[in-house]
Amino acid sequence: MIEGCTKKVFALERCNVNSWFRACLAFILITLLQSLHPQNAASAEKFVCILGGTGTRHAIPVLTATFGLYPKYGLDATIVRIGSGTVATAALLGGEADVINTSGPALINARLAGTPVLYVTNFSDWSDAHLLVRPEVTSMEQLRSGKFAVPGLGGGYAHMLRTFIFPKYGLDKGAKQPTILSAGDTPSALSGVVNRQYDAALASYENYVAFRKQGLKALVVPEDVNVKWYTGLITLEKKIKERRRAMIQFIKAQIEAVSIIKKDPTKARAALKNYFRSSDDDLMAEYQNYLAAKLPLVTRVGTDNIKSLLLTSTNPAANNAKPEEFIDNSLVEEILREGFVKQFEK
Repeated sequence: MIEGCTKKVFALERCNVNSWFRACLAFILITLLQSLHPQNAASAEKFVCILGGTGTRHAIPVLTATFGLYPKYGLDATIVRIGSGTVATAALLGGEADVINTSGPALINARLAGTPVLYVTNFSDWSDAHLLVRPEVTSMEQLRSGKFAVPGLGGGYAHMLRTFIFPKYGLDKGAKQPTILSAGDTPSALSGVVNRQYDAALASYENYVAFRKQGLKALVVPEDVNVKWYTGLITLEKKIKERRRAMIQFIKAQIEAVSIIKKDPTKARAALKNYFRSSDDDLMAEYQNYLAAKLPLVTRVGTDNIKSLLLTSTNPAANNAKPEEFIDNSLVEEILREGFVKQFEK
């Protein structure tokens, strides 16, 4: 009986010898590849980050990928450029991303409404909002009845105008007040100012630099308003627990990317060309210098940043909210305790 079974097995093996040989060959090739690339896609952790903007403040996750750093930290990272904080927020809440990189006003309202979102890093401690106008405009008072263009009425720039800029210059009081209009995106808003469709528009640093060439000037610069702002990584409480190791590695990769931006201008400018799809060497040099001066290696989220965002909220609960309840700095603190950042501070 055993002999008969053995003959059948041998016969079956002879019938499948080609398949068996191919399988063995494939196994050997896979083993060789793994020995050559120990952090290949099979061993790397998949990680998804969605960008809620496309400016210099949102560039770090993409530049990190361009520098090839994610595999070094054991990640198979996918960076999705959406350019809308609202859409990025919806994707995070829908479970489509591990983190989003955005400026965060919309997440304040989500947290106040009971959604457990948390701010875990801040790579942009500053507001880079420049108020751009045509050359003939010399004072904010000239804009009292003006049309101010923003990408969207619920976005950060609209909140910035209502909460900080209009009150500072008294444009929120009186019989005549400015009108805020949605232009769809920042380039459209600024083009509308050039073409006299609008009177003024807020712009990030890179758009300010680009539209100077079209004759616009900055009537108000960030230092005039001096608002603590936020652009960094936001996630859900459960994600911090479920993906903690991957998130720490993701942040480490971005810290190294910031170090490259500061110490290797040539490499950084080449990556910025790719990010902005530009061949303008002088413009990329300005961007690199700006980021090198501004970006921090230690990326804790400060309570002052959250206070600014709370001021933009239309939710009544924002008045009594505690900024620290929106923050989880434990990932950054763990990285600091390891001494990881010190190697890049030299």
